[in-house]
Amino acid sequence: MSTPRWLRAFALAVSAAAPLLAASSPAHAWDPPVHRSDAGVDLYLWSARDLGASTAVVPFLQFEPTPDLFINLKFPLALSLDGPGDIEDPRDQSRAGLGNPTFTLYYADIDGKLTWYAGGRAALPLGLVDDYDWRRATAYASAAMAYYDLHLWAADALPIGGLGGIEYRFGRSFVLRAGGDLTFFVPLQERGRRGFIDDSDDLDVVFQAKVEPEFQSRAGFGGGVALQTVWVPSSVYNDQGQVSLLPYFVYDSQKTFFMRAGLLLALDEPLGPAFDRGQVASLYLQFGGHLD
Repeated sequence: MSTPRWLRAFALAVSAAAPLLAASSPAHAWDPPVHRSDAGVDLYLWSARDLGASTAVVPFLQFEPTPDLFINLKFPLALSLDGPGDIEDPRDQSRAGLGNPTFTLYYADIDGKLTWYAGGRAALPLGLVDDYDWRRATAYASAAMAYYDLHLWAADALPIGGLGGIEYRFGRSFVLRAGGDLTFFVPLQERGRRGFIDDSDDLDVVFQAKVEPEFQSRAGFGGGVALQTVWVPSSVYNDQGQVSLLPYFVYDSQKTFFMRAGLLLALDEPLGPAFDRGQVASLYLQFGGHLD
């Protein structure tokens, strides 16, 4: 008895598709954040009883002019609203100020599972603007970011420094990032620089570091936690370091859109513990798009 034609066609199709069905799915292709071209904005929203509310807005643009050489630009903006408990001015009053536009140039290379980068950075010292509302807004924005990236908000100084770090991929769904930078704050005039840095006219040095494990799924969803620290030998506080924790959720379409949402928690003095009255627990949001 001969085999029906439709059955032979079906058997042929199954045999042709079998290798594809048996093959494992390709690994999830996440590009390291330091090795891609992006544009977006980081938002830190902090509200403390009596002190008021502060928002640090940091738009950024990162692109690759030549292979493995990257330029990162940031244009920070500070917004604040005083609370009723403000001693200097008990009225609710809104304030705004520009942070220091920052230019970073670095080299990044991918070698198998390891990505490494190294480069330099300088910021335009708009903090020289002698305006009370401007300086107060940027000082609050710096606190809203748990004093991380002080070069964005430093007043009366020229921030210049170097940075470097790695990202290592353990398998398909887990990566570990670690990096740090050293920044010199060159004094431009003798006056207080607010925040975490002293009020002398000496050269200040700031070291900061971050460790960030992150899990990633094939669908683009993931999450992680960033442990970050800032150390300022010339700090006006007895505690010269500030440690913070940032657990977050992340989504990346891998083609166009990416976002993060988390909570930045200051762990120790002077800005922590996070949930004590007047201390720092900031909502963190990031939105952006891929340019390539």
